[in-house]
Amino acid sequence: MSLSRLEEIPSKGLFHWIGMRTCLQCFICQKNLEMPNGSTHYWYYKKGYFLEVPLSIGLSFVDWKFALGNLAGYSFHRYCDPDWDLMGTNNSEGRMANELPVVGNILFGVSSIYGSVFRRHHRSFLTHFPLVSTLIRLIFVFGIPFFLFDYFGINLIGNGWIMFHLGFVAGLSQADAIHWYLDKSFGGE
Repeated sequence: MSLSRLEEIPSKGLFHWIGMRTCLQCFICQKNLEMPNGSTHYWYYKKGYFLEVPLSIGLSFVDWKFALGNLAGYSFHRYCDPDWDLMGTNNSEGRMANELPVVGNILFGVSSIYGSVFRRHHRSFLTHFPLVSTLIRLIFVFGIPFFLFDYFGINLIGNGWIMFHLGFVAGLSQADAIHWYLDKSFGGE
């Protein structure tokens, strides 16, 4: 079917494009919408770079460490998304294990622990709401390394690097917000 053909939807008085090739077929009329899957989330995450890169460039004029952390945090969402609460391997865990040879396998173990702890809370406030779920996942990922490094006298927060960490949380929260918005807007359980 042609993308130029329109179908009228009487109940909404709007038009719907026929032949679109995505589960989010029409943002206006919301016809034939399904719950976004990992591929859909990843597609919107990649599109978010169109806003994230200029934002980080602008932030670099205020505090370059925060801007660098913001971009790094947004990019980390590629491997650490809110769907870690699902048991089994999701798309981000697959990318993590395939693209980060040793570290990815260690993080896959961490994500499996996270999934077993929160398996009954999928799409809940704790596992999907942007800042809350972001902080919980970051504690799972970086909590033990921070304590071990601190025990051996390696300070990862000193010398102004706290701004990098705050930017990292902000960037990952922005990516999580896209994920949360898609889940909330397009329904499902």
